[in-house]
Amino acid sequence: MTETRAGIVLGALCVLTWLVLLGFGLWPFDFFPRNQIEWLQDRNGIHFGGYGEVYGAAVADFSGSNTAQVTDSYSVEIWLHVWAKTYPQVSAILSIDNPATPAGFAIMRSGPDLLVRGRFLDEKNGLLTHKLWLDDACLKGEPRFITFTSGPNGSALYLEGVLQKHYPLVLTSDNLVGRLLLGHSPTGNEAWTGDVFGIAIYDRALTVHEVSEHYADWKQTRITDLADERGVVALYTFNERTGFVIHNRAGSTDLIIPKHFKLLHTTTLSPELNIHRSDLHDIVVNIVGFAPFGFFGCAYLRHVRRLEKNQAALTIIALGAITSLTIELLQAHLPSRDSSLLDVIDNTLGTTLGAIAFLCSSGLDTKTRRIID
Repeated sequence: MTETRAGIVLGALCVLTWLVLLGFGLWPFDFFPRNQIEWLQDRNGIHFGGYGEVYGAAVADFSGSNTAQVTDSYSVEIWLHVWAKTYPQVSAILSIDNPATPAGFAIMRSGPDLLVRGRFLDEKNGLLTHKLWLDDACLKGEPRFITFTSGPNGSALYLEGVLQKHYPLVLTSDNLVGRLLLGHSPTGNEAWTGDVFGIAIYDRALTVHEVSEHYADWKQTRITDLADERGVVALYTFNERTGFVIHNRAGSTDLIIPKHFKLLHTTTLSPELNIHRSDLHDIVVNIVGFAPFGFFGCAYLRHVRRLEKNQAALTIIALGAITSLTIELLQAHLPSRDSSLLDVIDNTLGTTLGAIAFLCSSGLDTKTRRIID
């Protein structure tokens, strides 16, 4: 094989592996996907098809702080239908986005279970972020009516108007200040699939009897009557059935259905480095995926560009790190991908191992030099 031909082969291998890395890293190349929201045709409600979102037209205060309320007392009701698909990660159904409190209020799904996350005061007035769990509340089947209440006596979760769990925790008012978001978390790719038929938020804790009555009202599609209920600050009945606005029947905070899906907050190079068992597969793939680039790149720089061993290795490692960094920066704007600092570390390590593997293959190193020379 001639020197020119061997150099072309090595160069082609380097370019090919680099393009493959870009392809896998930036797939599916859809930076502005269609918002997967559809109005239901047979009843009031909207369907979330995976990467779908609905959010408030403006930041709002759902805590009722403009009333005579002096205690932290709130209630949230949501009428929904969970679809069959089960996501391996926690997916947000409803959340209130406030950048000042990133771990704020959210109603989420984790497999078949429902959980409510928020900032609470415990029995000693200590502030903590906690998750309240309701097992098997998100199983496939009939629509579910979920109620969360919180007041001086603690927080409670109801299912179909029946009390399921009670906790000695009180939700703080800052949880109810922000932009209401449905179907997706403000950051990340935790999409949710299902139907939402109605949402109500109150600036007081509903009683057990009231929760049961409201369930009967919602079941009989009398939810518009709740607009006159004491303490209701938001009521979304989803009876528009068309258009891009969902009106608040109890206030001025309407919801918007955007044409394209876009994360409200992008996370660039997430510093989260906790390694869980579920992440080990991704770590191995990220390391192994960049190893061929380090191997062929080092061979090209060593025997075509005639760089010294150390210089060839350091150069290809730097190129691998730059490539990985570029991919992760672009992934921050891909709704289906996560931008992670750990991925940059893994990819750079993979490039390093590939370069070391070539330099340690003394027989292959000599053979390649002879072919080119």
